[in-house]
Amino acid sequence: MIKISIKYAVLCGIFLTVSYHISVFFNSNPLIDVSHLIFDLILFGLFIFFGQKEFKTFHGEGVFHFWQGMTMGFLIYTIAAIVFGIGLYGYFLMEPEAIEIYKQEALSFLQERSDVFISEFGEERLIEQKAEIAAITSVDLLKSAMVKKLLAGFFITPVISIILRKQPK
Repeated sequence: MIKISIKYAVLCGIFLTVSYHISVFFNSNPLIDVSHLIFDLILFGLFIFFGQKEFKTFHGEGVFHFWQGMTMGFLIYTIAAIVFGIGLYGYFLMEPEAIEIYKQEALSFLQERSDVFISEFGEERLIEQKAEIAAITSVDLLKSAMVKKLLAGFFITPVISIILRKQPK
């Protein structure tokens, strides 16, 4: 179970890293754009599903317990997030201006929606948010991105585990 989970986790982490770089290449910032969360859910769902399916078919003789699915899912999304984090950290080391680009895009995104933000949270909170964006570091971005990946995996794992579970007769 662990070997299969690690195999799919590393592949998933590589896919996450590559998709990040492709998005950046096409001038979309995955750290800002919410639509990337949906892509993460789909990607995690696929890798968790196929990892669990492989275990169920070739090692579980068709029997698959919910706890096995949760364990495999946890291993897959956690290791994949770590692999992605390593790739993102390497990118930040090679492209230090990526942090400044993120700050500019985040401030621009916030400015475009400032009317809505002010009506929801107030002008004082808008000023605080701008100060927080200006003070952000690569470590902050790394933690934020990894937490988002972990949450995506956390929410999709029980769904896939329930779909694939099969009790012995």
